[in-house]
Amino acid sequence: MTGPYPTRRRVLAGLVTAAGAMIAQSALAACGSPSSSGAPGATGSAIPSGVNAKWPKLTAREVVLSGFGGETYQIRHQETFDPFTAVSGARVVDAPWDYGKFVNMIASPAPEWDLIDFDGYAVAGLIMAGKATGKLADWVRRCDLVPEQYRDYCAGGYAWSNALGYSTKLGATPSSWADFFDTAKFPGKRGFPKSIYMGTVEVALLADGVPKDKIYPLDFDRAFAKLNTLRNDLVFYDTYAQGQQYMVQGSTSMVLTSSSRMQQLKDDGQPVDYTFQDAILYPWSSFTMPRNPPHADAANALLDLMSTPEQQAAIAKKLRLGPTVSAAFDLLSPAELALIPSSPANVAKQLTIDVGSCATQDEEYVRRFTAWVGT
Repeated sequence: MTGPYPTRRRVLAGLVTAAGAMIAQSALAACGSPSSSGAPGATGSAIPSGVNAKWPKLTAREVVLSGFGGETYQIRHQETFDPFTAVSGARVVDAPWDYGKFVNMIASPAPEWDLIDFDGYAVAGLIMAGKATGKLADWVRRCDLVPEQYRDYCAGGYAWSNALGYSTKLGATPSSWADFFDTAKFPGKRGFPKSIYMGTVEVALLADGVPKDKIYPLDFDRAFAKLNTLRNDLVFYDTYAQGQQYMVQGSTSMVLTSSSRMQQLKDDGQPVDYTFQDAILYPWSSFTMPRNPPHADAANALLDLMSTPEQQAAIAKKLRLGPTVSAAFDLLSPAELALIPSSPANVAKQLTIDVGSCATQDEEYVRRFTAWVGT
């Protein structure tokens, strides 16, 4: 991975003083340098036959996508973007992720990008603020697990979770966020996100005994009072990759991080594990357009492909991210479903982010978290 990661904290520091500052998508990896997809003749394992039957004749020859680079996007190119190029003739060009830049593009007559990898609450917040993003073409498949009021703006996304990860060398096995805060029973430093704020307040409230059904609206005073009790035992990380590194080198014994990142470490044979119990589930996300994407026909075609059950299942298998199309679950085995945050069994264990409530409280969330991290 190359290039600096434009953390949400840096982006939002400039946005939070403006009225209606909205949230930014969580970083799954450090951004790479801008690049194009690999061999245009690549074939994927999950391109449905006749996927392009309803597409118009495409004139655009590229789609510019603002994403997170790294291993996640290498897999996306292999599974989705390169096969899309083979079918459509349009290559997918990576651009570094930047929330503020995208917000400025939303209503621009000539935006640079066609798509951005975005969380659901980001889209909801922008729409609530009167900054509706680009609407999907009528022929693009809709994702039925996205709330109906947002389906015309959101396609191709995924569900993901922030979970409690831990070293198996601890001896005792932590099973709750209260254990995360208990450094006497579970010694060691805790890895904690420095710029990925959404979910951190929820974790503190759960650790402080607030029932799941009473979490929203968020009680920031109570949450930050609880977080302050652990402040001296936190090691902040800027990216999920850095959080992984801290666990591998033993700098932390527990971490608040993506479940998929912990599974990667387990697959690599590292002495770590994680639990979905009380994890923070982000139920849907989106690949989102500005209102005037420069390559609108190809961008819509890519979103249509990414919203097929076959593609949704392929990404679930490779990246352990949950589908936003219900039919994709039928294409996953029981063993695969066990690793997917949004499988029914795992959903029952977790706290699901209240997208609407988070959108209304986001400006305060950003302001309070940024100030707390900076103290």
